[in-house]
Amino acid sequence: MSSHIHTSHESVAGGFTETASDYEDAVRFNIEGAQRLVLCIPPGRYEDVLDVGCGTGWATQAVIDRFRPARITGVDPAQGMLDQFQAKLGGIEGVEITLANADVESMPVAEGAFDLVICSMAYHWFPRKWEAAAAMARALRPGGVMAILMSGRGGEQAYRDVIANVEPINHRWLGAFDGNLRNQSEMEDYLVQAGMEPIDIWMETRVRHTTVEAYMERMRVVAGHMIGDQSEADTAAYVAAIEAKLRERSGPRGWRYEFAKLFAIAVKPA
Repeated sequence: MSSHIHTSHESVAGGFTETASDYEDAVRFNIEGAQRLVLCIPPGRYEDVLDVGCGTGWATQAVIDRFRPARITGVDPAQGMLDQFQAKLGGIEGVEITLANADVESMPVAEGAFDLVICSMAYHWFPRKWEAAAAMARALRPGGVMAILMSGRGGEQAYRDVIANVEPINHRWLGAFDGNLRNQSEMEDYLVQAGMEPIDIWMETRVRHTTVEAYMERMRVVAGHMIGDQSEADTAAYVAAIEAKLRERSGPRGWRYEFAKLFAIAVKPA
């Protein structure tokens, strides 16, 4: 697990580069969420698609499966994710793929160039969410569609309860939940302020049971950079303490937790 701390952008990008090769195996539910998001996009012809925080490309894959666009631009600050994307999707016949190593506010894309902008399980990591929505809206043509999937408020409370009592308290990780997660009203505000017209915004909250090992692997992959600036020994001790607490609180069906996903579909006025 990464033990380095940088700026928000560098820390998130570095963390996901380190875990890119393990990412898809650990986030099956995220992949399924992206597929549901794409199924909710209004029917139409989307020739030019922008995938913001594209990761390994599973949201792009869902877009290709449904709409078969002519051109897709994927943007992600984690080069390791882009490498995985290229290896998986770079050779699809009939779809021109362009990848850019950049964050949402510095995307090297033209204004008004895209019919569809999708952002799947990345928006919660953006440190400036109003600016992120505005940047994505600028990339859309009038009449274009924006589709967002992110982690929603109310999820992971059982895990928060655990790490709130593992000392020394990791305030950075605890604070990340309130700093990153959002609800429907907050998402609506981001979209409206960006000049978008929301079509549908909804939340899914699911109860899941899994093994402690699988849950810890998921957290390593998606949030290892939140551990902070510790030595390898201190990191190992901290992670071991969390794992022990999870085992104490697990039942016959394993570790029980709730996960909330926030979905949003909006259109740019013509």
